[in-house]
Amino acid sequence: MSDWTKDLYVLRFHWQWVSLVGVLMAGSVLLLTRLAGATTVLEKTFPALVQDAEVIALGTVTAIESEWDAEKETPFTLVTFSDLEVSKGDTSQTELTLRFLGGPTPDGLVMQIAGTPQFHLGERAVVFVTGNETQALPLVGLWQGVYRVTFDPKRKIETIANHAGQPVAALPMVQTQGGIVHDAPLTHTQKMTQDAAMPLATFLQLIEQEVRDGQ
Repeated sequence: MSDWTKDLYVLRFHWQWVSLVGVLMAGSVLLLTRLAGATTVLEKTFPALVQDAEVIALGTVTAIESEWDAEKETPFTLVTFSDLEVSKGDTSQTELTLRFLGGPTPDGLVMQIAGTPQFHLGERAVVFVTGNETQALPLVGLWQGVYRVTFDPKRKIETIANHAGQPVAALPMVQTQGGIVHDAPLTHTQKMTQDAAMPLATFLQLIEQEVRDGQ
């Protein structure tokens, strides 16, 4: 599918969309800012991400499709992950399709929810899934529920990055004061280098440990 977010006008948060998202998210979104297009959500620690996820899987994006729900007059985007390695949930799954609120509308506009991670064909990611088919954005903590897989040519290993593609060296184990995070990039001083990025194998081991601890 072409990158329609670059070609079409982006429709952000008409009040009808805000109301719909507020209902479907069932309280997980604290605030959707209409003018700034920013999303504020409850902070999730790594143990909470694992505990709250119904499915945790590593997969490759093999399809991105748009869907128009005529009954609800609402667009959706379907992102399919294949070659799954499931850490939590049905381990027999080989494919997983996530349904996100947002996408192109018949009148040529695009509905886009701030804070929704964007995916690209061929990329690999670990997703922490909850409420697929029932919630507007089926990820634990919205963008917090995505860790992208990158390759470190220097170390010749796969590593993890956050939803914005910034290398992740440590996981949020303790909630910060206030417990609220915003969909904003890290500052220059906060950015990690690729050399410090956590290996994917270590990340998956930590997930498995948290899953075991929670049983």
